[in-house]
Amino acid sequence: MPEEQPRRKQRIPLSPEELHYFIKLKKLKEVKKLEQFKATSFYKVFNSLNIFLAGLVTYCVLSIVVLNTWQQTRIFNYSIRLGDYVPEIDQYTISEIHLQTMSGNDLSIKTSYLFQEPTKYQSIFLGKDFIFHKILKAKLSFDTRDFWSINAYASLSVCLFALAIGFYIYIYNLHLTVNGLLTAFGLFGLASLYFILI
Repeated sequence: MPEEQPRRKQRIPLSPEELHYFIKLKKLKEVKKLEQFKATSFYKVFNSLNIFLAGLVTYCVLSIVVLNTWQQTRIFNYSIRLGDYVPEIDQYTISEIHLQTMSGNDLSIKTSYLFQEPTKYQSIFLGKDFIFHKILKAKLSFDTRDFWSINAYASLSVCLFALAIGFYIYIYNLHLTVNGLLTAFGLFGLASLYFILI
């Protein structure tokens, strides 16, 4: 006959008072652990960097959407890509224009419902951000609309994605973990670099 295993002692549940003190003790340990983490130089450096980079990414978004400084130049050379055919006026729209300017800038702009081609040496306005002087928009002399550079669309998408994920991480754990801090730092850093370098 097989030998009987000794039975585990039956677990005695905690009394309501013991449970109350147990929960309080656990909360106090978590608070102490967070205070120790906040006191580390790692937290202070990366939290400050995240705040700075979040501000920089926000600046990038605002630059693309509203804030620009305009510089006038002339078209040196251009090429166009045709878009949809509009039967009402029996003409194709111009969907994209690649421009080379007299000031040495190369850019491609997305256009919408544009039918008139630019001409060589025609005046053009380039919309740049204030700090990095990246070309984000262009305004043709014969049209009142601002047309975004193709790179501006990509930069806006990357920056908005980084801000959304970064703020989700902040709401979820207030950047009070190593992983949260490093993930937000990576997202904001890469989005900033993309805006500056591309």
